[in-house]
Amino acid sequence: MIRTRKAAATKATTTKVAALGVAGLLGIAVLAGCSSSDESSTETTSSEMSEGSSQMLPPVIIAVDQTDASAVVGDFIDILTDDPVNTVISVDNPEVLEITQGYDDGSAIFNPGAKAVAVGTAVITVTNPDGATRNIVVVVS
Repeated sequence: MIRTRKAAATKATTTKVAALGVAGLLGIAVLAGCSSSDESSTETTSSEMSEGSSQMLPPVIIAVDQTDASAVVGDFIDILTDDPVNTVISVDNPEVLEITQGYDDGSAIFNPGAKAVAVGTAVITVTNPDGATRNIVVVVS
């Protein structure tokens, strides 16, 4: 009879261990179902983002009193002015920077700016409505 009790206790212990094992495997299966099946890394570098990703990098902001800036190909440049709509910008090297004038689309006012399209140096001339000008040297790498 001692053997029978021992066998019953062993069987109960084995059943408990098996139940815990099944519960653990079920938990792992549930967690695996919630995760992505793509095992590739989700980390991206800023160069990967600027080369075809749908995520936008923040623009390079040029303050009213700033005379130089650095950018990377693909960066957008936002030029702050007191009167964005009536300020005119030009660039001496359109192969390096594509400019956009400031405008009002009826729902928002947009600052003038540029997009860095190639490595090099360009000078943006900002002409305020009163005729005052300032130059901004932009180095694109």
